[in-house]
Amino acid sequence: MKPITWIQLLIFCAGIGQSRALTAQDFPFRSQEKIDSLINPPLMKQAEQILRFDKTVLNIGTLTEDDVPQTYRFTCKNISKKTLTITRVRTTCGCAVADVRTGDILPGETRTISLTYHPKNHPGTIDTNAFVYLSSSDKTPVARLTLVGNVVPGADEWARYPYAMGKLRLKQNQMKFSEVGGGSQSSERILCGNSGDKPLRLSALIIPKFATFRTEPEVIQPGGEADIVVTINASLIPAEKGKSFTFPIILEGIDARPSDRTLNIKVNCIK
Repeated sequence: MKPITWIQLLIFCAGIGQSRALTAQDFPFRSQEKIDSLINPPLMKQAEQILRFDKTVLNIGTLTEDDVPQTYRFTCKNISKKTLTITRVRTTCGCAVADVRTGDILPGETRTISLTYHPKNHPGTIDTNAFVYLSSSDKTPVARLTLVGNVVPGADEWARYPYAMGKLRLKQNQMKFSEVGGGSQSSERILCGNSGDKPLRLSALIIPKFATFRTEPEVIQPGGEADIVVTINASLIPAEKGKSFTFPIILEGIDARPSDRTLNIKVNCIK
């Protein structure tokens, strides 16, 4: 092989290494090991000789999004010779809420930790952890409690979109621009879906000159999702509007009354 070919090969390999390194730039000052430890921290040493649980992993089977929240219990016992103090239980998902009586657990005493799982708007695989912390180990948990299972969609597949405008379903019916100013353009989005059997092509009726409206994609196919995108051009906002104001956008292309197809837009201006 010619020397120039080896040089090209080395440059190519270096490029691959650099591109892989860039994947960690979401956390520029933390190693991958540190990131993993924050999400899934290692347990304290000899934890099983301090607090013993009847189980640490529970398969809760299959739920539907229509099911009411379900509560599951884990019982632990202080098998050490010292008084332990539970300070908190941290869950890794907003779908689960922990309930425990914090405070001292005497040697030989038991305590129950409850995890309530909310399946609504959480279709898919269940793999939720809860970490139990003691006063003697505030940064390293003494136990990891895990719920596994599955959540299937409810009877209304569009239930995760709480707002309806005819066949258009939306995550929210209002939009807020927190900081608009400096002559810049700012955009906000609302996720929506077409629950009907015909394509939807949306437009805006009577929109201010300083705002524009579009959907991505432009045509929302039956069963499809899209983003409603509103853009504000700060340089075109009239001075009399003041620091904070609201305006409506009436959507066209939907079979509903104007009052039922209105988005409320709030704008906060900065200097």
